[in-house]
Amino acid sequence: MMIRINLLPVRAVKKREMGRQVLALYAAVLIAAVVGNYFWYADRDGELQRANQGIAQTRAKIAELEKVIGEVTNINARKAEVEKKLAVLDTLRKGRNGPVRMLDALSSAMPKKVWLKDFVEASNSVTINGSAVSHDEVAELMRGLGGMVWTPKGMGRLVDQGRGASKTARVELFNTETANVEEFSSGDIKPFFGNIELTNAVQTRPSTAGAASYVEFKLTLTANYAI
Repeated sequence: MMIRINLLPVRAVKKREMGRQVLALYAAVLIAAVVGNYFWYADRDGELQRANQGIAQTRAKIAELEKVIGEVTNINARKAEVEKKLAVLDTLRKGRNGPVRMLDALSSAMPKKVWLKDFVEASNSVTINGSAVSHDEVAELMRGLGGMVWTPKGMGRLVDQGRGASKTARVELFNTETANVEEFSSGDIKPFFGNIELTNAVQTRPSTAGAASYVEFKLTLTANYAI
């Protein structure tokens, strides 16, 4: 007699056990995914907060720098205003002293045998009419006018102007008891007169016998009052 064993209940039990294991595996994977996503999100959120904090600090620094820049701009504006006022005061000072010094320079440049009849000035342009005993005296006057300069040590007569690479000039100073010649940088000396031109020179004939003749002349030049 053959004995028969029914294995269907055992297989069903194994299938149910396998199903529970698969479900447990799915659950474990799902939990691992949720935990992983949570840590990833937490890391991204932390990085975002750090980035936002860095942006906020950068904006604060920018605002502080803009404040400093604004203060510097105000300081520069006030500096420019002060410099402008100082320039106006310097112009007024030169306008007050310049004509006096210019006339002093004109007097110092006059040869003994030259006489001025009139001196007309308009916008720094000067016209001089005068008389001289000879054309040589007129030429000497022109040379004298061209050599009158102002230096850091006062008025003087230009003796020698450096040529080529030399940027110095030798000047005979007038404010010393003896003729004192000193050397100055070319940028430190300022001429009183420029563009000196002889526009007319006529030898007059004496009206009486034995009387001396004179040269009537006319000069045009520019005067520098900004000294």
